[in-house]
Amino acid sequence: MSERPLSVVRTALCALLIAGGLAACETVTTAPADTHLNGDWRLDKSASDDPEATVAKVMNAAESKLRQRLVRAYGQDPSDQASHDDSAPDAPDYSFDTPGDRYGGPGRVGPDFRGLRLRLRQALTPPASLNLDVQGDLVTITADQLPPRAYRLGEKISRFDEYGTAVITATWTHAEFVIKSNYSGHAPRTDTYVVDPATGALTFTQQITDPMVGKIAVRSVYRRS
Repeated sequence: MSERPLSVVRTALCALLIAGGLAACETVTTAPADTHLNGDWRLDKSASDDPEATVAKVMNAAESKLRQRLVRAYGQDPSDQASHDDSAPDAPDYSFDTPGDRYGGPGRVGPDFRGLRLRLRQALTPPASLNLDVQGDLVTITADQLPPRAYRLGEKISRFDEYGTAVITATWTHAEFVIKSNYSGHAPRTDTYVVDPATGALTFTQQITDPMVGKIAVRSVYRRS
């Protein structure tokens, strides 16, 4: 085979790759035809993650790591000396404050694990019921009879919730509807809705990457009601 036909083949292949890459990067402007998301849904607790247990697991791991660092740095666990008189669930957690210095100066204030635990539980507890309405580029979600929240593809919205202030964008990834929230506290969140055509079940996955405890995800399964 001569050199010229080979060069022609190479050129054609490059053109196909470029075209494919451009197509893959195109912005989706409407919902796929086979989303199956429309309708009313009821939480199946037996098939879903336990948000309380999931939050407790990551919080206990983060607290254990901090205790180990404090013991290495100060020779003791400051939380052992802390007063736990104020045990209200929404009260600040002072158990990880570090010891003061030899001149009576105050120690550094530790992270508020109690407050974070409460916020994570509020943010990751799934609704008992969902209604999803998909109309072209607009997806409206109603959870537990609360006011509906509408998401339009390509738009950015700002919202304040139990976890803070976030800039939110909505996209489709094949059959998955994905809501991404970038919080001002540098804790990105991703909510994903997808229906398995084989079982007809809706899986709602909430994932938060918190600067203090790392990645935490809760997977909830819904059935049509």
